[in-house]
Amino acid sequence: MDNLKSFVKQNLQLILLVLCGILVISGILVIVFGGGSGDALMKTLFIVFGIVLILLGCSLLFFAVTVGTDEQANFFLYDSKKKSNMSVDELGFDRINKKMTFVMTKLASNASAVWTENVFEGNDEVFEGDDAFVPLVAYKILYDLCDRANEGIWNLYVMADEAIIDSIVSALEQNEDYDLGKAFKFLHSNADGSYERTEKFLIDNKKYIQNKMVKYVKGNISRF
Repeated sequence: MDNLKSFVKQNLQLILLVLCGILVISGILVIVFGGGSGDALMKTLFIVFGIVLILLGCSLLFFAVTVGTDEQANFFLYDSKKKSNMSVDELGFDRINKKMTFVMTKLASNASAVWTENVFEGNDEVFEGDDAFVPLVAYKILYDLCDRANEGIWNLYVMADEAIIDSIVSALEQNEDYDLGKAFKFLHSNADGSYERTEKFLIDNKKYIQNKMVKYVKGNISRF
């Protein structure tokens, strides 16, 4: 059911256009063939019915154009001031990071919550049957850990349940980032109550994480 909803959402304009075409063609056929009826009453009914079908088709066409305009408001590209999408080529890390900060507010009540609860579970408001945001959430968690984390958050990371770490690793692997996931899991499993090795590793790979986020968003821009 979730896959069907996702398909309909992503292809709603096309579906409406197809239905529009079917209704208009059906209306024309009804008028052409039904209008040739010898009975005057039946002829009138066929013509009226055909006109109704054509009008319904035109209404769907208008709705399809409206939906198409709304769908173009890409999450990462849309500029609310210009009321249009910016070019994909203009999209950089700072904008993506800012947008993902907003996404994280939908997943966790605060920055420390990602280490005490699994944000990848039961968050249909963000994922909505589509897993496009999953790798980005994982990258954002790691980026914030090396860029914004205080000692309290680092200590929560050290004590985090393995299931949470595995979910982050699984999310990274969805983008075929097996090396980063493997290294992150190894560092957590061997932390021994200390976060310094993980902190150094993430700081050293901060640019790598930024580039991965940008490349992933640009490569999957139509899904947002």
